[in-house]
Amino acid sequence: MFLNTSLEKIIALQRNAANIRNLCILAHVDHGKTTLADCLVASNGIISSRLAGKLRYLDSREDEQIRGITMKSSAISLHYRQGEEYLLNLIDSPGHVDFSSEVSTAVRLCDGAIIVVDAVEGVCPQTQVVLRQAWLENIRPVLVINKIDRLIMELKLTSQEAYTHLQKILEQVNAVTGTLFSSKVLEERAEKQKEEEKDSETSSGEQVYNWSAGLDEADDSNLYFSPDQGNVVFASAIDGWGFSIQQFAHIYSQRMGIKEQVLLKTLWGDFYLNSKAKKIMKGAQAKGKKPLFVQFVLDNIWSLYDAVVNKRDKEKVEKVVASLGVKVMARDSRHSDPKVLLSAISSQWLPLSQAVLAMVCEKLPSPLDIAAERVEKLLSVGTRRFDSLPEQTQELKKGISTYTHTHKHTVLPDGCSASDSVPEVPHLSCCSMESLYLLMGRELEELEEVPAGNVLGVRGLEDCVLKSATLSTSPACPPFIPLNFEATPIVRVAIEPKHPSEMPKLVRGMRLLNQADPCAEVLIQETGEHVLVTAGEVHLQRCLADLRDRFAKIEISASKPIIPFRETVVRPPKVDMVNEDLGKQQKVAIIHQVKEASQSRSSDTLHVDSSGLVTLTTPNRLATVSIRAIPLPQEVTLLLESSSELIRSLEQVNLSLREGKGLDISIRTLEAIAELKAQLESLLQGRKWRNAVERIWAFGPRRYGPNILLNSVEGYQRPSVWQCLGRGGQAGAQAAVLRDFDNSVVSGFQLATLSGPMCEEPLMGVCFSVEGWDIQSSALSQNQDTMEQDSTSHDTLSESKADGSGKACEQVESTAAEPSQARRRPETASADCYGPVSGQLIAAMKEACRQAFQAQPQRLMAAMYTCEIMATAEVLGRVYGVLGKREGRVLHEEMKEGTDMFIIKAVLPVAESFGFADEIRKRTSGLASPQLVFSHWEVISSDPYWVPTTEEEYLHFGEKADSANQALKYMNAVRRRKGLYVEEKIVEHAEKQRTLSKNK
Repeated sequence: MFLNTSLEKIIALQRNAANIRNLCILAHVDHGKTTLADCLVASNGIISSRLAGKLRYLDSREDEQIRGITMKSSAISLHYRQGEEYLLNLIDSPGHVDFSSEVSTAVRLCDGAIIVVDAVEGVCPQTQVVLRQAWLENIRPVLVINKIDRLIMELKLTSQEAYTHLQKILEQVNAVTGTLFSSKVLEERAEKQKEEEKDSETSSGEQVYNWSAGLDEADDSNLYFSPDQGNVVFASAIDGWGFSIQQFAHIYSQRMGIKEQVLLKTLWGDFYLNSKAKKIMKGAQAKGKKPLFVQFVLDNIWSLYDAVVNKRDKEKVEKVVASLGVKVMARDSRHSDPKVLLSAISSQWLPLSQAVLAMVCEKLPSPLDIAAERVEKLLSVGTRRFDSLPEQTQELKKGISTYTHTHKHTVLPDGCSASDSVPEVPHLSCCSMESLYLLMGRELEELEEVPAGNVLGVRGLEDCVLKSATLSTSPACPPFIPLNFEATPIVRVAIEPKHPSEMPKLVRGMRLLNQADPCAEVLIQETGEHVLVTAGEVHLQRCLADLRDRFAKIEISASKPIIPFRETVVRPPKVDMVNEDLGKQQKVAIIHQVKEASQSRSSDTLHVDSSGLVTLTTPNRLATVSIRAIPLPQEVTLLLESSSELIRSLEQVNLSLREGKGLDISIRTLEAIAELKAQLESLLQGRKWRNAVERIWAFGPRRYGPNILLNSVEGYQRPSVWQCLGRGGQAGAQAAVLRDFDNSVVSGFQLATLSGPMCEEPLMGVCFSVEGWDIQSSALSQNQDTMEQDSTSHDTLSESKADGSGKACEQVESTAAEPSQARRRPETASADCYGPVSGQLIAAMKEACRQAFQAQPQRLMAAMYTCEIMATAEVLGRVYGVLGKREGRVLHEEMKEGTDMFIIKAVLPVAESFGFADEIRKRTSGLASPQLVFSHWEVISSDPYWVPTTEEEYLHFGEKADSANQALKYMNAVRRRKGLYVEEKIVEHAEKQRTLSKNK
């Protein structure tokens, strides 16, 4: 029995946490998730119109201003059992991949999830993503297989064929879950094995470890989806019906006199009814019998569709209505659309909301049942393990697990400030919650208090919260771990108001958007442009619409999408552009070309030799550096890119060690750093990479990027970047001393990798080897004199460094010693980073890196999307045509078993992706729809500076080589946008043209 919900009823139900269910609905796009949410909410009298509310909170300075994200939320009250009433906080979230950040927000808020899968399409890319997100947040899922009507009406399957098809879909979903479970168990077993090995270091002999032992011992009884466990519902949300096998077990136990428990175990599986013996027996498939699920369940549904939709047999329909005991209104039975009559019958016979909500109440946990593992994971922020946290923080686990705290609407006393309450806790501020709200679809109901375990809206936090924050009455509570985002912000546009006078409104609107959307980023460029960064084209359109209609409420102009690129170097080619082998003489010709180019760049302070070694002297002749650029192996670049957070943690540890501070590092982080080092050593093999990992000077740009600065200076032994791996985290800290101006070399490297010479884009996959570094002794005394001239100027410069205004050492001087420290310890501290020598050395290092980069074959790297398209055979050629036109590359295609659908997996440059989805839909009449996910960076094979050098190239391309050069097109577009010089000829061999207009 379901009830219309009153506010008083919900307030009463909020106090009983055991009967609260916080759940979200997750699915691949177009799998019927929103229709399902509408059915669940509308059937319980919450909202009569379409569910389109926002999870939102109010701006305290303007009551009319609403900020929010695109999740939908509502509360449902229902009677599930006799005498028991439940409160369901239901959150619907988008299915498009661009909005996966909102899926992350939804799963963080909830204790359970409804996974919706299309009965025809089965497991799709986004289905795997949402299953993984639910798994990472330790929330329990249940499954709804939706759109079963498509098996009847579109695929024309028989009930037996449909049963086989549904079995395969369940296998697909369980395969994803099983993979997640197996990887988790094996990781835990590996950690346990490491601990055991440490404990048994004294034991001798080799030990053989059985990796599968952990899987055999692990309990996965409640892990998988199975109808007989009650965590699967079969449904057609558009027709309003759905069921679990529990419903049919209850019906047939009364009708046939068979125990309900027996039917529960046999309705799904290889069981059939022996009519002679009147027994349920196993082996339906082997004996060619109809399984019970087909005979008792699917046959009835197929008969209903056949009578109502296919044959429109009025007499049979009347018999069905009478046998089911349902009431059909006259207007429904007379309606011209048979689906109206079908929905009227099926929604009373097998009401969808009853099946799904009963499953939710039975199988999903209440807030009281939060897993201890989830609590520990939420509190273990950064690289620290839960058992290494302070005792006060660990004690909070009990309060969260038992929900003993009640969050009331309280106001801080007058005069309270963060400095009074928590003077020594960083990144902590005091705030007051002005109002608490119950989320009811589009409506917000203000409440005086909200007991623990409920989803609520809060007003008054806009000055304290950027995108997410953790509210706590205890300063010992760390911020919860960041959300796990599947989408990467990659598409950016510059935004300005149509009317310049409205710039303050735009700035405020963009700040609100930045707070409201977890995946959107707002930047201000050096040029003063306001830039919005989004996850994709659909996300960009949504953010622009929200900015225009909701946040800024002004007319805005957006630039064309700003596409990011990367710059890199590659090994010299072995074949020419016509795929002919480059012979020895041709290679010599190319080397001479490189020599001529480098000689044109040479001057009295710059020298580039034939091997690509660049030697540069500072203008004051006091310092000289010799740099060589080497392309990193692709595997190393990928490893550095994926390990950016770990490298950032490594840099923080090294900074603490250089400053003489201790840092509590978790064993897991040290193990990850050691593994990173081992992986680099295994990938950097060969004579030129000998001992290279130990000689890594820095990573860049920003000290954690995918480029390496290598110390190949003879006789210079500096502290290793891996010094934290020494015993106690302190070994090697004093083994070597930094040379003066060491930071200046690193600074120049960081600036060079941040902005490359091709089109001022960041570098990627480049190793700069410092093979010579000489500083005249007079440079040190000159620098020391400068330091002593005006000691007060250092304080001013230190302040400017703190707020990021230092130009010479921008983004890279976090490890430089303060000038005062340099004066106290001149024998160990680095020289002053603001002196004339260090400034010139930074500039020289940056220029030397750029020249070394240009001495090698240069290439652009494009951001690439992975594109998955589901299409039917008749439109396959059109899909390929659109991909080819946009520089896409098909990786593989396969036919989805049991359907006429093909799954095409391709890669597509982000630069070519705008309008791609719309073009695909237009060309295929809506029969194909792509999902674009940022995947990787890929080297564009064509050389943007290429000119024909071999006879074959001259014959094939001609002297001007005027065929389309994709890399050159991209490079010139970026240079043009940035206001850089573009070398291109507008008109060549002009002719006088006829005037076609008539004289008047």
